[in-house]
Parts: sequence; C-alpha cells; structure tokens
Amino acid sequence: MAIGLFISESYLKANTVIDENVDMKMLLPTIWMAQEQYIQQALGGALYKDLQGKVNPVDTLTGDDLTLVDNYIAPALLWWCMYEADITMLYKYRNKNIAKKSSENSQPVDFKEHRYLRENHKDKAEWWTQRLIDYLCENSNLFPQYTNSQDDELQPKNNSYSTSLFMGNKKFTNINKCCE
Repeated sequence: MAIGLFISESYLKANTVIDENVDMKMLLPTIWMAQEQYIQQALGGALYKDLQGKVNPVDTLTGDDLTLVDNYIAPALLWWCMYEADITMLYKYRNKNIAKKSSENSQPVDFKEHRYLRENHKDKAEWWTQRLIDYLCENSNLFPQYTNSQDDELQPKNNSYSTSLFMGNKKFTNINKCCE
C-alpha cells in the first residue's frame, strides 16, 4: 500500500537547508513518521484519513482541502521533518553497528550546537502547527471531520506547544471548545 504524503522530496529540499544530494531513502521514513506523529495529532484521525486518501494514489485535493494542505499542513510538516531528520542524517545503521557519519571536509557539530538546532526546528514546527490548529478552529465549518471525529479515532489537539513544566493533571480533549 502506498503512503499518502502531504509533502514531496522536492518540496522538502527546496524549502530547507537539506542538500540536493541527500538520498530520499533517508528522508522518506522521516517524512512519514513526522506526518503520522505530529500532523495527525493536529488534524485528528477523521480529517487526517480523509486528506490522506485524497493525496493517494492520485492527488485529488481541490479548494479548501488544497488550501489547508499547501498553506498550513505542508509548512508545519516541513519543520517537523527538519526536527526529526537531524538524528536520521547523523547516524547510519549497518549490519554490525550504528555509525556516526562524518566527512573529511567538514566537522560535526557538538552536542550543545545540535541541541540548539533541534530546538530551533521544534520552535518553528510548533509555531506552524499552531497556525494550522487555529486555521482549522476558525474554519471548522469547512472541515466537518475536524470537529466530528468518532470516539475510536484520534481526537485533534488544540495546542501544538509542549513544555517540560508540570501544569497539573487536567486534560483538555474537547476540540469543540476551541471552535466555539
């Protein structure tokens, strides 16, 4: 079964600092995982499945769906891919070990620099994801699957930002609150 991805290799490479020579074989699992892990949480299961079905096998996105994917989902997914690709591109899995890549013409970043880069990518990804969530809340009438998910489906998140601070045990799972 083919996977319906919201962005392409050319979109990812054209809009990030990822070199053209990076093998798509390395990036494809990262795009898929970022889409499943981060974008599906923002859209909720019903809207995610609907949109994914429209990009696979033939791109049949039009109108509001196309606007949603091009202007909101794609930029958020792009930055989640950058956040996740840092690790993927740093290590190579071999038969006998996991190797750290290096080049004789370059020097790897240290842990502190790498952490800074990842946090920078995460900040951008969370900002774009919050724009996506806000757009869906403001235009929930255009995307009925967003607010009408079944109980057995993943419910959409109403906030993209994460923190390491404990804010109590209160859960905010009712997406309809953001759309009122």
